[in-house]
Amino acid sequence: MKFDNLDQIIKNKNMKLYLLSILIGLLTGLVVVAYRISLTSMTNLRIDTFSKIASGDLNLLGITVITFILIAILLNRLISKYPMIKGSGIPQIKGVLLMQFEYNWIKELIYKFIGGVLSVGSGLSLGRGGPSIQLGSQIAYGVRKIFKGSNVNEKFLISSGISAGLSAAFSSPLAGIIFTIEEIHKYLTPVLLICISLASVSAQVVTQFILGEGRLFDFQGIIPNSLSQFENFTFVFIFAILISILGVFFTTNLLKFQEFYLQLKFTPLFKSLVIFAVSITVGIFILDVQGVGYKLILKTGHETFSFKLIAGLLLGKLIFTILSNGPGFPGGLFLPSLVLGALTGNLFGLGLENLSNGYENLQQYFMVLGMAAFFTAVMRTPLTGNILLLEMTGSFDYLSSLILVTMVSYITTELMGIRPITSVLYENLEKNKDIHRKELSKNSTIFSSPILGGSWLDEMEVSKVKWPHDSLLIKIKRESYDIIPKGNTKILSGDILFILTTEAREKELKPVIFDLGTRSRSD
Repeated sequence: MKFDNLDQIIKNKNMKLYLLSILIGLLTGLVVVAYRISLTSMTNLRIDTFSKIASGDLNLLGITVITFILIAILLNRLISKYPMIKGSGIPQIKGVLLMQFEYNWIKELIYKFIGGVLSVGSGLSLGRGGPSIQLGSQIAYGVRKIFKGSNVNEKFLISSGISAGLSAAFSSPLAGIIFTIEEIHKYLTPVLLICISLASVSAQVVTQFILGEGRLFDFQGIIPNSLSQFENFTFVFIFAILISILGVFFTTNLLKFQEFYLQLKFTPLFKSLVIFAVSITVGIFILDVQGVGYKLILKTGHETFSFKLIAGLLLGKLIFTILSNGPGFPGGLFLPSLVLGALTGNLFGLGLENLSNGYENLQQYFMVLGMAAFFTAVMRTPLTGNILLLEMTGSFDYLSSLILVTMVSYITTELMGIRPITSVLYENLEKNKDIHRKELSKNSTIFSSPILGGSWLDEMEVSKVKWPHDSLLIKIKRESYDIIPKGNTKILSGDILFILTTEAREKELKPVIFDLGTRSRSD
């Protein structure tokens, strides 16, 4: 297509999307970098404070207790008034993309930022990844509102914000792209790929310009010389199964504790004060377990620790992470999952070295594999786990081992029947009556309809279906997943379709859609 001038290029529908995606990437990069700098400053202050308290400064302990009480009060008020900022934010993003929830984007952007800095920076075992992704989605939502984009454009732009948020959080542009496809959409179109790629790279440019950092982990990814190829893949296979079991244990107990926490009859403030009391205790006696845990990965990867000490740190980090996720304060699971995986890998590598004098330098190797495997077991995104660790370490030498450990981890977790944690959290969020629901236009309604094998709609692409007038397919529920439909999305047997229409047309359309989804093509 030829363009006579720049104005014509900008007026092109897709080109406008691409330009807005770049803008979203740049803005998200700036906000997430500010978020990371704020977290680093507060983390350094916390470490310095608890180090002095551990040395006997009781006056500082009193100030810290008062500060933590004030933080607990503020965080409880924020998540009570703005439940869309709770937790990692990924379930909320899914709700927005599925047109179930709506952002109050300016306030929620500000309060997610503040809440994340306070909860993560104060020492709770929460991560920056999820909040960074939600910050990106909120920026994208705002850009769409300002430039008055359509609902279709909204999905592309929010996807760009997601990709940019993860890219800026970990300096991992490719992981941002893969995560958006694998976790959020589960399909790919050329326009979507271009939008999220432009946003992800733009965010990375801003991040590198300001922070100037490269890879996050300076670990050797080369397969240790002390292992033969057969030994390597055998140990990796065994390790993947073991760490998957731990990942399932972690996920199951985290969800159970959240449910238990909600059922406790005490006030939300009292319950969160108990969690902060635990955090203060942990900070005084086991400071390494507090906070995100990034420095703990580096410390255990480059220094010598005993088997018992690593096991103690792993147990402490696992329990404290479960407790920290109870109140639903702003914070993610990405980095805590990586820490737990790294500690498990360190423990496994050290155990092999203790079994035989012939095995050497296995700890860093299995730490890297452990991060990818545990991340996969919890998030159920093996491709993202692979790419994230490749970018964080800057080495492709152990790619085959990474692929094996994540695939075995994924399959093991699936066989154990554990659903992805984000799917469960999204369903829990749907039950929250305080969430700001997306308002339907006047007299609008949503109904659902099943798809049976061999029916007219079975294995049809959405764009090839002649949908009745006044009907819009807004969501496909497939097993435990919610899929945001696009033109090339294929409808499959067992799917549940969610159709948006008017109240006046609902009675007429319901039997029509039901007939298309259940009547055999041979009839």
